[in-house]
Amino acid sequence: MGNAVAAKVAPWVRKEDTLTNLPPPRPVRPSQAPLRRLSFYAAKLITEDSMTQLDKDDPMAHLDWHAFLVHTDLCTMNYDCLGVDDDTRLRHLVRMVENLKVASVLNKAPGALLPFVYDIKQCMRANPYHGFSHITDVTQYMYTLLLATHVADALSPVERAAALVAAMCHDLDHPGLSNTFQNNENSELSQRYDRQSPLENHHLAVFEKLAEKHRLFDGMDVKDAARFWEVVRGMVLATDMARHGALMERIKQKLAEPAWHPLQTPEGIDLVLQIALKCADISNQARPWRVARKWNDAVYAEFYHEGDLDRERGRPVAPLLDRDKNVISRSTCGFIQFVVAPLYESYVAIMRRCAVLDAEVDCRAVEECLVFLRKNKEKYERQVKGEAVDPDEAEAELTIFSEASLRTAMEQRRSTLLPGVNGAYQQDARARLLDKIKQHSSAPAEVPAAPG
Repeated sequence: MGNAVAAKVAPWVRKEDTLTNLPPPRPVRPSQAPLRRLSFYAAKLITEDSMTQLDKDDPMAHLDWHAFLVHTDLCTMNYDCLGVDDDTRLRHLVRMVENLKVASVLNKAPGALLPFVYDIKQCMRANPYHGFSHITDVTQYMYTLLLATHVADALSPVERAAALVAAMCHDLDHPGLSNTFQNNENSELSQRYDRQSPLENHHLAVFEKLAEKHRLFDGMDVKDAARFWEVVRGMVLATDMARHGALMERIKQKLAEPAWHPLQTPEGIDLVLQIALKCADISNQARPWRVARKWNDAVYAEFYHEGDLDRERGRPVAPLLDRDKNVISRSTCGFIQFVVAPLYESYVAIMRRCAVLDAEVDCRAVEECLVFLRKNKEKYERQVKGEAVDPDEAEAELTIFSEASLRTAMEQRRSTLLPGVNGAYQQDARARLLDKIKQHSSAPAEVPAAPG
């Protein structure tokens, strides 16, 4: 079975992630491949037509791997998981697992995790929202947060791999019905876990079965395996919104400690990863508008299905689940204002603390998320007023945002009203990357300027 699955998945792994309108890739060395540079919301492509000049001295071999991944096409907030099919989603998951070297951490051969990733897909039900698309979307967002903030470099290999696996497995076998529904129904899951986070505990139980099936931890040191499981368990349980208030209060208390360094202790790292996964789990409205609105349709389709079941059973229907009374645009404004934005603001505060204490950590990618939360909330407010909002309106805003960032002086990067990694910082990062290439090449390639 395992070999059959690997054979089925293998052809996808060899393809490029999301490149379009390009000839099929040749089996070439990394230095010969197209070099894609993405800012986190606006995609930019740099084509290295003359990278073959670098054959004799591969510059990529000398670059920091995580810094290089920031320049690749899966490290972006612009990702549209609903715009691709399941085969592509599976291929993207495999690529992220490979990029963060999860198999190496587990002391397995490079292709050994293909059946495990495939089984994650097989575990997901055809729910309107909590399906394989959600798993892939959350994992990609977590992947981007780890790399864009450079937090990945502050983690141990075990913690880094566990963080990605937690994102991949945080909603395994989700039934599409909430914890509240499980407890109201006194379902088997509710009874099994004594009404305490029944879904999250179920997701962990399914992960444990998959780990046993694929012998994930057999090659690991006992201490490393224990830390891996500890990180995954803490992150998955933190996604239960019933624990949201306690987690937010814990963050507030830790930030009140002047000497607290979030990335210096396992406890601090656990907190950073837990809030990162929570941000990824409800990240839909921190995506560009054309992506955010599609996810909103999906989540309310699932909400309304649950509300219909409550109504059939004679139970009161929660306001958000009532298709007859709820106004999606209005309730989404409230969700952004009272849940998503405060969560992201807390994460920004943690990243700023990290950036002050560690020059390698960059908080701007997360700050940029707040900009897009605000922009999307403004669109929903316009809908509440009865105004029509173009489904692709965000594209024009992204262009304006990028151009404005380009004009921002380097010394104002951290204080700009539209923080992020577009524009000046992008050019600076690109220059640093090319400098590294030139240091290790006697014949550096000419790279065209990034489009404006």
